[in-house]
Amino acid sequence: MFERSKKRGMKYSKGLNERAVKVGLLLLMPYIFWLTTYSDSYVETLQGQPLHLDFEGVMLTLHNLFTSANLIVHESGHGICYLLSCPEMLMFLNGTLFQLALPAFVIYYYRRRGQVLGMGLGALWLAQNLIYVAWYISYAQTPNKYPFFLGGSATHDFWYIFSHLGVLEYDWLIAGIVRTIAVMLLLGSYSYLLYNTFIKRDEKRKRRNRHE
Repeated sequence: MFERSKKRGMKYSKGLNERAVKVGLLLLMPYIFWLTTYSDSYVETLQGQPLHLDFEGVMLTLHNLFTSANLIVHESGHGICYLLSCPEMLMFLNGTLFQLALPAFVIYYYRRRGQVLGMGLGALWLAQNLIYVAWYISYAQTPNKYPFFLGGSATHDFWYIFSHLGVLEYDWLIAGIVRTIAVMLLLGSYSYLLYNTFIKRDEKRKRRNRHE
């Protein structure tokens, strides 16, 4: 009787976890689709505009929270180079490398363990970072375009990188390629998470119930 009660409790707990994952994924949906519109032309329209508590304002607030966390990782990459006296090119590149390497490691970690949810969320995180990187690249030719973001004596990472590589005039093209990859990864990862959570998992449960 104790074993039966224990199994029932575990099954109930598992059911709660599955429902929580479903609700969480559905709540993410507005942000995922809003994120596909995030580009330099969109950010340009926001300059000097007050933030309202409407859909746009809520999405921007959420996005700024995620971006602030990503920027801590970004600046840590630069910080390591300050400590280790890296070559200047690597110092400017290392912020973005760190910002992309952490979610890539999360994907690798959960993939090794066969955990689809963790892997999918890591892919969403990587895509969100790539969308930010695409926006950052897109105004490399005009590094002082957003004084609220890059003020004082700070140097735009990609202005320095592209200037030294001789591709500064193609910032728009590179940004477009990165953004296309990011949006495809974002929608592909989210679609796979929805499929795995709402369809594949339910099919497995039905098969399991038939065998019980």
